[in-house]
This record gives sequence, structure tokens and C-alpha cells, in this order.
Amino acid sequence: MEAEILVAGAGAAGLMAAFHASGRGRQVILAEKNQQPGLKILISGGGRCNLTTTCSGSDLELEYGPRCGRWLRHALRSFPPNALRSFVEEAGVPLQEESLGKIFPVSGRARDVLDALVRVVGESGAKFLADADVEELRVCDEGFRVRLSGQREVKVQHIVLATGGCSYPKTGTTGVGYRLCRELGHRIIEPRPHLAPLAVDLPWVQSFSGMTVEDAELSLRDGRGNLLCRRRRPFLFTHRGLSGPAAMDLAGFVEEAEGSCELSIDLAPDMTEEEIDQSLQEAARAGHRRTAQRCLPLWIPERLRYELARQADAGVAISDLTREARRRLVAGVKSTRLMVDRSLGFAHAEVTRGGVCLDEIDPRTMESKIVPGLFVCGELLDVDGPIGGFNFQAAFATGRLAGLSA
Repeated sequence: MEAEILVAGAGAAGLMAAFHASGRGRQVILAEKNQQPGLKILISGGGRCNLTTTCSGSDLELEYGPRCGRWLRHALRSFPPNALRSFVEEAGVPLQEESLGKIFPVSGRARDVLDALVRVVGESGAKFLADADVEELRVCDEGFRVRLSGQREVKVQHIVLATGGCSYPKTGTTGVGYRLCRELGHRIIEPRPHLAPLAVDLPWVQSFSGMTVEDAELSLRDGRGNLLCRRRRPFLFTHRGLSGPAAMDLAGFVEEAEGSCELSIDLAPDMTEEEIDQSLQEAARAGHRRTAQRCLPLWIPERLRYELARQADAGVAISDLTREARRRLVAGVKSTRLMVDRSLGFAHAEVTRGGVCLDEIDPRTMESKIVPGLFVCGELLDVDGPIGGFNFQAAFATGRLAGLSA
């Protein structure tokens, strides 16, 4: 079996690469290890597919961090979120904006997005191969010889690796792309789970399972006190710790720290400690017989306010609260501190942190600087962003460049 281009992996990056390569008139094989393409698309956003973001320009690049943002600049500016939205809507899927700048299909069905992508890729002329895992990749004079599962061999001029990372192994991800790139001489930055819930082994935290805090700022520091990341977004208590956007955005930093980190939770990010303290003192001077916790900001869930008062030994009427207890209570509101040393791992991670070293990939084409004719895109790269459609955006944008360049 021969073709000009083999795209390995039919997720977001691979589908986009196959579409654009075929659109240039190239003979393309799209090989997918599963029976069906795009399994990760189907489960993303709770089955609704958070496709991209409303963020744009330099603000978009900053969401990936200074290093990754600079490297992604060409991909993101040549195919920004509004271009991706147009592409998907022209394929027949209306989209809508939701909270936190997220973009979803109006139908709320990830299946609609996947079906549209698969259809346009098929119409472009790419040939889809199911149950086709890449087992071996060899460079030869004419390009590459690729051995696929089922004793199949493909001879191609160029290959696009879009095999994904290690996250959500239930979708079939095995990290095979890392092995293939390493065997061809690429350096792999250690893959770690990212955008995963955080494990917190405290009974009071776990007892609040199901409680959501809509607005909070979470700050993560390593064992030396260095600030690793700060996120102001909603978070959720679970029976195993913390989840939701603010907590999950910190997972990769926790994993990289390889030791206990201190997580500080600010439950009133728009108020200073002095302002909270002043409001409590005013309530006390007014002679209120309300308990101290009932004088805390009302947007904090009631059960959590009671827990803050318990920890501060402040479960008394506000007029009877000592200065020391009042200060402990204020500190609890502004900086409840938890020790965190791990996330819930790849089984619960939405994306992989780490991957093929960016210094070895041309950011304008996605071609390897080490192996001519090899293109790497999507989650296989050492690129990641926060929750909110940023990782799909990077996958689609880098996949597009690979398809246009291969």
C-alpha cells in the first residue's frame, strides 16, 4: 500500500491535517488505532465538546504560558478561534458562546461536531483506515515505511504524527507517538497528567463533595514558596479532593513539582482582608447576635462558611468574637491552605503536559528539524493550555499547519 502522506491519529489534529493535506490534492491515508475516529472529541466538555474559546490575539497566546504561547504564535494567528468557528459552522454545526468564553455546539452534542469533521475529511478524498495502530516507523530513501497493526505496511513520502498523549487512556491513547519520535531521535519532555482533579486527603474537604464555589482564586506554591500558578475560576469539591476549572488548571504544576505543594484558596478575591475584617467589626459594633459565619460574604456556600468558622474557633455570636478569632476567620476566607502532592492521574486528565520538545519542531510548518518529512502536531507536542477549549484550538491549528505543509 502506498500514499503520499500518512496521518497517524484521527483526533482533532489528525482530522484537520488530513483535510488540509487532501485539499492540496495529495494522496492521504488517515490511520486510526480505534475502530472509530475522534473518541476524545466525543467525551470532551462532558459530551458537549468545548471546541474553542472567545479569547484571541496576544491574550490567547498568553493562556499557554510565555514559552508555548510564543511557539504557537504562527499557528494561532494563521488559524485563530474565529476561523475554527467559521470552519465548523460552514460544515453545518451552529456554535454558541457560554460562560468563561467557551464555545459549544448549539445542539450540545459532541457527536454533531465529530460527524461534521469526519464528513468533510471524507469529502476531501482522504482514505480512512480503522484499527490501524502505528507499530514501527522507518526512514527510507523514498520517505518512510510504516508498519501498521494487522501486518499492513504503508510506504509514504511524508508522515504526520497526531497520535495524542497519554490522557484518558480509555479512549485508546497509549503514548505510542512518544516512542516513535524518540526512536527517530527526538527528545521527549516527560509526559505528565494535566487538567485533572486534585487529590486532597482531608475529611472536611471530601465531606463537601458536590459543592461548587463559583468565584475563587486558587494559588499554588511549591515547597520553597515559589508561586507556580494562580487561577481565578470556579472549583468543585469532590469525594477525592478538588475539581472544576480552577483546580484542574493546576494539575500539571502539581505533577511537575514532584512533592507537596501548598494550595491557597481565596473565597473573596474582590475583597481585601482589611475590608472583610472591617465588615465583621461593623456587625459586632451594631450588636448583632448573628453567628460570625452568617456575617461572612453570602456568596460563600453556607456549609463552607460554617467550616471556616469551626476551623477558626469562631462559632459564636459576632458580638462575642475575639480579635484573634476574627483574624483567623478572615484568614480562612482569604487563604484557606491545603497541601496537595498529586492529581488523580492520566485516567482523569483531559490533556498531557510534556511531549516532543518544541525546539526540534518548526513552528511554521510542524515539520521535524531532525527528520525531514516528519510532521508532529496536537497533544503529542510539549504544548498545553487551561480548560476552556484552548487545547482543542492548539490541536486544530497545529494540525492544519501540518496538513498544509506535508
